[in-house]
Amino acid sequence: MTKEFRLNIYLSYGHALSDIMHIVYGLTLYFVSDDLNLSILSMGILYNTASIFRGISGVISGMLSDKTNFLYWIILFAILSTIGSWVIAYSTDSNMFTIGVIILGIGSGIYHPVGTSAITKYTINTGKSLGYHSLGGAIGIALAPWFFINISSNYSWGMSYFIFGILTLPIILIFFDKEIRNLKENLKIPQQKYKLKIDYKNVSPIFVYASLKDFSISGLFLMIAIFINNLIKDSFFGNTNYDFYTSLISSVIILFGGIGAFTGGYLDNKNSRKNILLYSCLFAGILFLFTSNNLLLIIIIFSMISFLISSNDPSLGNWLGDSMPKNLHGTSFALMYGLGQIVGSFSGTLAGVLLNYFSTTIYFKTLSVPLIIASIVIPYLYPKIKLIANQKNFSI
Repeated sequence: MTKEFRLNIYLSYGHALSDIMHIVYGLTLYFVSDDLNLSILSMGILYNTASIFRGISGVISGMLSDKTNFLYWIILFAILSTIGSWVIAYSTDSNMFTIGVIILGIGSGIYHPVGTSAITKYTINTGKSLGYHSLGGAIGIALAPWFFINISSNYSWGMSYFIFGILTLPIILIFFDKEIRNLKENLKIPQQKYKLKIDYKNVSPIFVYASLKDFSISGLFLMIAIFINNLIKDSFFGNTNYDFYTSLISSVIILFGGIGAFTGGYLDNKNSRKNILLYSCLFAGILFLFTSNNLLLIIIIFSMISFLISSNDPSLGNWLGDSMPKNLHGTSFALMYGLGQIVGSFSGTLAGVLLNYFSTTIYFKTLSVPLIIASIVIPYLYPKIKLIANQKNFSI
């Protein structure tokens, strides 16, 4: 088993944990709001706040990972995530719950810029590695609805967070793999002849695209469980186990995202990348406009949206990786994921407002707007992006 393959296994597991943390709030939302007597608007604002902390955490850790061993940040991600999960698990009021959610947000924010930049820096077949990485994350979040909803329903939402806190600890084992720990020494990054800096003007379209996309995908995963649960209650009567079917349907929808990410990793290359980035967001945005209260139609539409949005993850990562010098990959991914988390966090406040005054279907249709705008960015700005790693002079 090569060290690159082992690195992919470690980081895919870490990605699964991190992606679960991004959607767990929505999966347990209706259990927590009932138990702690919090309104959807209050929960939305709390999600907004925690995600801002997640974004800031990602920016800081990603930048610092360019100057230190990335393993230290992966370990910190695991430790803070465990602490946050256990604080949430023992929460008896909204204040303690808020503290736990913020700690979990800070911990989970570390992973994406650090883990993704490690792949672009230290793997040879980067496209496939990003595909495996995305698949790992998607498998994690596909299992998350079944895990969190069923344990919350049959035991308690606190128990689900406590068990998850245990599951985040094994990632620390990555430190004891000597070859992985010494990757920077063994898999030397090619030395750049010139000192390279980030040309923010040229890479800003990447950050804009990622932020718009993250707003819609965050919004989808935030409200998917409560929406599916309500549709099942409206469609079936009697002794139906609503929570079980909610978890099953949510898992199927999210699993399509994993299939999309894996497919995108294999299809991505410099000739196909522009089309993948453009059409994935455009078609996903159009599909959101068909949101209705028909359960079967929603399963089909949301599965297709999940597939399409996730299919451009490898292309987005490679676009940024190809446009940045390797010595700044941590910083560049930090900015992309950090800004995406901060922008995406406002989908929580949007959900609270629209659900208070309108309906859930209106909320999901609104998520089409950022995706359609993101697709417009591509034909106008993608061809103008120069490969920064090949340039000699840069402005910061």
